[in-house]
Amino acid sequence: MTKPTVAIIPARGGSTGIPRKNLAVVAGRPLVAHAIEQALAARNIDRVIVNSEDEEIRSVAVESGAEVMDRPEEFTHDNSVQEVDRLLHWCVLELEGRSEKVGHIVLLYPTAPLRRVETIEEAVSMVRDGDYESVLSLVEDSTYLWRREGDEVRPTNYDPRTRGPRQQEQWNQWAENKAVYVMTRDLIVTTGCRIGGRVGCVTMSKLESVDVDAPEDLELVRILMERRPR
Repeated sequence: MTKPTVAIIPARGGSTGIPRKNLAVVAGRPLVAHAIEQALAARNIDRVIVNSEDEEIRSVAVESGAEVMDRPEEFTHDNSVQEVDRLLHWCVLELEGRSEKVGHIVLLYPTAPLRRVETIEEAVSMVRDGDYESVLSLVEDSTYLWRREGDEVRPTNYDPRTRGPRQQEQWNQWAENKAVYVMTRDLIVTTGCRIGGRVGCVTMSKLESVDVDAPEDLELVRILMERRPR
């Protein structure tokens, strides 16, 4: 029997850029509710769990049809390296400690409400079929990147002396958009990292890849959701 695929939605109550960000209303529903709705709609996800220390978020999660897990105190105000990876690791061990089976993990941040259910399903299938140990969502990015070095700036991914027409550039790059992550249970438990082994990707458009981190992102997402075909 195939072990279940479990979607975990991490949703803290605190945030700095946007107060109570995971409860910010977009298209009539809180961000966390959009993530739950997408996970529940994915045909190859068996369980949907919201992990939060916040009573209101947990209430919204239950009303939206998800299970809830209380976030341990050690993760409540944690901004350390691999914070969410460590939380996923804890969640798997906590579930298994209750004699509950876990086969694959799907990580969905509430801050990516424009992702499509079909994208989630594709990513899950790539891991469940055994082709990859982890899959993440990417967006094509043709940005010319620079870094500050003291009072100067220097390019990091191209040479201004050989700049060509954009469509003829010999390099391409893809940015992690934080919308969809899928991994095997064994990967997150043994390595503590959500990405590893044979890594695959699903691609998303720029309009689907807005990550709500600042007030202007939230404003943009609200506009795009209003104009999005139903």
